[in-house]
Amino acid sequence: MRKLALLPGKFSNTGHILASVGAAVGIANLVLFPARVFHYGGLAFILVFVLFTFILGVPLMIGETALGKHSQRDAVAAYGGIGGRKWGFAGLFGLITCCFILSFYIVVAGWSLYYLYLYLFQYQEITAAVAAALATDAPSVAGVGGLFGKFVSSHYEVLLFSGIFMGATVAIVANTIKQGIEWVSTRFIPLLVLMMLGLILSVPFVAGERVNYANFYFDFPALFAMDSSGRIGIIEALGQSFFSLSLGACSMVTYGTHIDKNTHVVSNAHYIVHSDTLVALLAGLLIIPLFAASGQVGLNPSLVFINLVDTFYSFGEPWGRLIGIGFFALFNLAIVTSTISMLEPAVNYFSKGNDGRRKTYSLLIGTGIFLFSVPAILSFNPESPAFFTDFLGYGDKENGTITMGYFNFILDFFGTFCLLAGAFLLSAFIRGTWTLEKLFEEITVSGYSPGRSIKTLLKVTFLWMIPLLMLLLLGAESLKVLFKLGLID
Repeated sequence: MRKLALLPGKFSNTGHILASVGAAVGIANLVLFPARVFHYGGLAFILVFVLFTFILGVPLMIGETALGKHSQRDAVAAYGGIGGRKWGFAGLFGLITCCFILSFYIVVAGWSLYYLYLYLFQYQEITAAVAAALATDAPSVAGVGGLFGKFVSSHYEVLLFSGIFMGATVAIVANTIKQGIEWVSTRFIPLLVLMMLGLILSVPFVAGERVNYANFYFDFPALFAMDSSGRIGIIEALGQSFFSLSLGACSMVTYGTHIDKNTHVVSNAHYIVHSDTLVALLAGLLIIPLFAASGQVGLNPSLVFINLVDTFYSFGEPWGRLIGIGFFALFNLAIVTSTISMLEPAVNYFSKGNDGRRKTYSLLIGTGIFLFSVPAILSFNPESPAFFTDFLGYGDKENGTITMGYFNFILDFFGTFCLLAGAFLLSAFIRGTWTLEKLFEEITVSGYSPGRSIKTLLKVTFLWMIPLLMLLLLGAESLKVLFKLGLID
């Protein structure tokens, strides 16, 4: 295999940690985690989630980062440089997965940017929607739910805001690693945490009795009950610990290529995983008390763009608007640190270590991914062709309309199954091709050598836990798809 030039752009150690935290922190932390905590056992869910992040998240983070550090090139070369061309496909598979995940992620990013725009410049749109809801017998149609539905089905507006967000993502990645991704991550992640803490502390004074922290309950049996959609709490906790860390594609492998060979991978992995967990817990502390009394905690975007908007409005002026600005500002910060991590693997692969080519490939690849997002955007408009709205039978059927088919398919296939397959491939690669002994050598640096405990954890995880847990998650996700398609009751 032809030897490639090493990448001139490198993260500082702090830059790598915060960029990786930014890649992990996103919609899964700020939306899915609070909803799952509320629905599947409360504090019992949190306890199991934290356990899974340790036994699954930390080893996978170590493995992906160490593989990238060993390569010092790109995700495809990371696998191919060790296992030859037959394993290079694993890196290419992860790269493609990142691109398709970004194609639907950028749609939600456009929604988030639009709502920040509403709170900053067009707040009367929200007040008018609520007023219309109070004057009609169909509040969900005329209220903030109707406002959201009208926006997502107006594909030209979504294209505009999603395009702006993609443009910002491209502009960041087009720079060198230090001037682009690291510069953004080292500023946005601390700011995000500070904003979350500010909202957590201020909301009780604004909302008063509507905030009820006593609703953090402990229900261990709820972890093992199946809901009407085929979901089981403990499986959801396992999935949350995996998906929220952006594992299974090649973002973390790629970020690992940008670190120095003397980087303490094990230490960084602990910082990244535990920081991501902390942000998820803060999101739960912010959101769950606002909805626990009414039970309005959805497992979909309605939690953010309908339920939260409605709740913030109930705080009255000016607090409702200020809280809304703060929340959607931090939501956009969380999303942009994730979108840049999904674009970087492809740009890194095609630029081949030439910083001068990053601008060209960032623009070309970003434009291509944005074009792939168009079918997902069109799938929300019930007047679009059935190819988009009910793609392969994935459409949501409600009130005689079918929507979201293509979006749902990309979300399930690339955002779930391909990530799980990627993690399974990584474990097989480490076990059978790179070997655990070589992994131990890679994580050994000056002043640190892995002890018996970390070696045992990595051996048990990569030999047994990851293959079994990935198969378990694949089975559980398959059941949810069958439920969704109406093939099983």
